[in-house]
This record gives sequence, structure tokens and C-alpha cells, in this order.
Amino acid sequence: MTKNSRTGDLDRRHHVLLIAVIQDFVATAEPVGSQHIVSRYSLGVRAATVRSMMAQLEAENFLYQPHTSAGRVPTAKAFRYYVDYLMPKRQIGRQDRVQIEYCYSERVRDLSEIMRETSRLLALLTGQAAVVMTPRFEAIELERVNFIRLRESQVMAVLVARGGGVQTRVVETGRDHTQEELERMARYLDDCLEGRTLEQARAWIEMALKEDRVRYDQFIRSALTLGDAVVSRNVPAEVYVEGSAKALQQPEFNDPDKLRELLGALEDKTALLDLLERTLETAGTIEVSIGDEHDPRLSDLSVVSAAYTRGTMPLGSLGVVGPVRMDYERVIGLVDYTAKALSRVLGS
Repeated sequence: MTKNSRTGDLDRRHHVLLIAVIQDFVATAEPVGSQHIVSRYSLGVRAATVRSMMAQLEAENFLYQPHTSAGRVPTAKAFRYYVDYLMPKRQIGRQDRVQIEYCYSERVRDLSEIMRETSRLLALLTGQAAVVMTPRFEAIELERVNFIRLRESQVMAVLVARGGGVQTRVVETGRDHTQEELERMARYLDDCLEGRTLEQARAWIEMALKEDRVRYDQFIRSALTLGDAVVSRNVPAEVYVEGSAKALQQPEFNDPDKLRELLGALEDKTALLDLLERTLETAGTIEVSIGDEHDPRLSDLSVVSAAYTRGTMPLGSLGVVGPVRMDYERVIGLVDYTAKALSRVLGS
């Protein structure tokens, strides 16, 4: 998690007050007043003291007052500080764990179905919009490759990933091949590339094409050249989005500007994909991006994300998108547990 504040910014009394204000605001979405804090929380101080402490927090940009007569609202800086230093680490409940494990209990399923179910699950559990980036095909182990002759000098390659997932690519071969020749080439490449990732397959083919024996074996060279044309093309990851309707029920999105921002992000997906791809660089950690810390297109939103892996290799990532007023404690736990559960499924 990115840390933008110092632990010495606030003393213990202000920590306790800030926790109370944030937790109350998350629960009610209403500005929090000093009298309300005193009546609900045992802080051991009077309302006048709480008002003075709130004024200090406002001066340091941890709180703001939307209207003169209103209570205070936590800023993005306050939520950042809370997530980094004050938020208790809470294990997710047994019911949530059972629901997540049940989602992945079916052993044989198409990869796209698993991704879609993951986004539905996170949206259901968090009440926010959930996004899941499909595995980067380059990082998935290949099971087999098929070649289908379309017309003269044009071939469709079908790449099948281990555990599910299919990519099709049309390539120009530069010379014509019979279907029988293409099937022989596919069998040869299957033997050579099975169990390798697309990235590893690229490297292996590149090295193989430099070997002396390949210069004198026209069949092997043609197979490797065709294989190289297929595996050298990157395919962008897809993003599954679920829970948009639930997210729109949050009171923040009564504001037309914030509603427009959320709908734009969920529809366009490019900003979300950029953010999820950055999560791959810090696999093993939970990334929490709050307000304007990330893409300007998401300035009024927060994203909690984590990578899912096979072993130590990050495959893709998943996350929850919602207002800055988010129950980070619960959402972080759910995102973390779901990412680990999905990693186990894809690694088995």
C-alpha cells in the first residue's frame, strides 16, 4: 500500500477521534458532528474538546466541513492515513470464506467463466463494482496449438492454454501449405512448446531458429517460422465488470459529476485496466488507490486491487471500485482472500 503520510502527524487522541469519524461516516454517509461523537463513542472528553480537535484535523486537511452548520467529513488524505496506519487488520468472516471457497469448488470450468464468476462474487460480497482482468495470455502455459488453412498463404492459429482459455490468430504465411502440412507442424510445435508460457515459447523459437540444423530442414524451419508469427503477437487482456447497479446505489453517486465519472470508468475500462496492470508489478501486496492518487479519470473513486498468480508468476489482477467512502477494512480482506483463492485454483 502506498504511504503518503507520516505516523508522527497525529497523536493518539487524534488517532482515536479520526477512527471514530471515519467509521461513522462510512456507516452513515453523513457529516459527523462533535455531539454525535461524544454520545456514541467513549472518548473521555467533552463535546467542546472534540470540536477543538476536529478543527485541528480540519486545519491539517484530514477533515472538511461541507456546510457551515454541518459536521465534518473525512478527506481522501484521512482515508489514506487510516488505511496505512490506523485500520485494524480483520480476518474475513466464516460465511464470506465459505462463499468464496464454494465459488471455486467446481474443478473443471472454462477460464472465462471463472473470471466472470470472480467479478460477480466480489460485487456481491462488497456491494461495489468489481473488476477482474483476465490472465495475460503470455503468462499462461500452452497445452496445444492447431493450424487451420483458410486460403492460400493464410492460416488461422488456435492456441489452447492449460486449464482453459483459447486465443485465435490469423497469420499470413508467405507461402501456401496444405492442411496436412499444417497439422504436422502443429504436432511438432505441440511436442516442443507444451508446458511453456507464450513468453517462454517466443524465446525458445527464437533460439531454435538460430540453430544450424534448422537451416537444412525446411519442414522444421517452416514450422518454427509459423510458430514465431503466432506467438510474437501480444493480445490485450480483457476486463470483466460486475456490480455497476449496486455501486450506483451509493449516496455519493447522487452527484451527477461523480456518477458520470464512475459510469465512464466502468464503460471505458482503459483507466481500470491500466491500474490493474500496475498491480501486477507488486504481486503479493494489496494496492489501495484513493481519490486523486491514481488516474485523473478516477479522481473521485477508490480502487482496492490485488494480483492473482501461478506460483510466483502474476497472471492477472482483480479489484473493487467504489467511492472514497469505502469500508476498506472489509473490502481489503475480501480482495486479498479472493485473489489467493483464485491463485490456488489456477495453480492446481
